[in-house]
Amino acid sequence: MPFPIKDPKQAEDLFIEYLEATQTDPVLLEAWKKLGMVVGFKIEDLGLGFGLDCSSGDKVVVLRTYPEKPPAAAMKLTSDTFHDIFTGRLNVGMAFMKRVVRTEGNIAGILKLSSLMPRNIKVYKNLLAAKGLGDKGGGGR
Repeated sequence: MPFPIKDPKQAEDLFIEYLEATQTDPVLLEAWKKLGMVVGFKIEDLGLGFGLDCSSGDKVVVLRTYPEKPPAAAMKLTSDTFHDIFTGRLNVGMAFMKRVVRTEGNIAGILKLSSLMPRNIKVYKNLLAAKGLGDKGGGGR
């Protein structure tokens, strides 16, 4: 299913809102805090980059741009792949194995969080529903 927004600015806002929404789940927030590194995300088809600074151990900072210094771990993927993973249509482990998600750096920490995917999926689907985008994909604005 395609990512529901094709306008890069609107898509960036949705990605950032999603990362912020994960912090409302206490289990996800604690997991991010324990990660102890900066993680970068590149959505290649839309030319977007953003990140999470989890290095302090006591808070998580959403970065609206790709980290200036090379992040400890980075993931590169398309908006459609992101959407498929976070709606539960594509298993994150399979995405790594098929190389539809490319990684750089210390990805072991990120993989430890894969057990929390059901919570991440719930947060993402709830955000889509709140924005009237549902989980249906398609329709770009």
